[in-house]
Amino acid sequence: MSAKNVPAVYGTALDHYDPATRDAVWRTLSESLYPGASTRAVISAVDYCRARGLDVLKRPVHIIQVQVAGGMREVVIPGIYELRTTAMRTGLYMGASRPEYGPTQKWSGIEAPEWCEITVYRWVPAARVRAEFHARVYFREVCKPNARWKAAPIQMLTKCTEAAALRAAFPDTLGGIMSAEEMSGATIDADVAETQPAASQVERARAAVHRIVAPQDAPAPAPAPEPKHDVGALIGAIDGASSRDELAS
Repeated sequence: MSAKNVPAVYGTALDHYDPATRDAVWRTLSESLYPGASTRAVISAVDYCRARGLDVLKRPVHIIQVQVAGGMREVVIPGIYELRTTAMRTGLYMGASRPEYGPTQKWSGIEAPEWCEITVYRWVPAARVRAEFHARVYFREVCKPNARWKAAPIQMLTKCTEAAALRAAFPDTLGGIMSAEEMSGATIDADVAETQPAASQVERARAAVHRIVAPQDAPAPAPAPEPKHDVGALIGAIDGASSRDELAS
C-alpha cells in the first residue's frame, strides 16, 4: 500500500514505519497487543513510544482503565519494561538484587508477602563507585484487590518494588514515571483541577494558602497581657531617680 492510501483510522501515527508495513503494524497493535482498546488509545501508545524512542511492537506501555473525574478513561501507562530499558540506555545501570520478601499475610482476601525489597545498582562516574538504591514496598500500600492483583500478587508486588528502586536510582531519566503495575486499579483525580474555571482555581489557591497560613482548627492567639505599670511613669521615675534606693522605692 502506498503512503497516499494510508487508512484514516490511524492517520499519520505510523508515518515512521515503512508504508508497506503500516497496515500490518496497525493490525498487530489493535488486534494482538492491545485488543479491545479504542483507536485513540492505541494511537496514544504509538505516540508515547515514538516520543520516548521505544518500539511499540515490544509493548513497553499498557493501556489501562483508570478512574478519573467523570468516569473511567483509557490511559497509556509505561510498564516495567520501559523503566528497565530507559535505565539501561543511560549506560550506568548495573543491575538489581534478587527480591527479598517479608512474611506471608492475608490482606483483602489475597495472600502475599507483607513487603518486597529490591536494590538497584548505579555506577557513579564522578566518584567511581557503585551506588546502591534500596526500595521496600508494602503490599497493603500498593495492592488494589482487582483481578490482576488476585491472579499474580507476588509478581505485581515485585514489579512495583523494582519500579520504585529504578526511580530512586535514575531520577534524572525516569522522573516520576509510575508503572502500569503501580497504577493498576488506581484513581486519578488530577482532572478535577483541569476542568475548573480559571477564577475557581484562583479562589481554591487562595483558600489553600489561607489554610496553610491560618488553619481553621488552630486555636486563636492569646491576647497580649495588659501591662501592670504605666510605662511612661516608669520611664519618668527612672530618669528622675538619683540613687538605687530611691529607684527601688
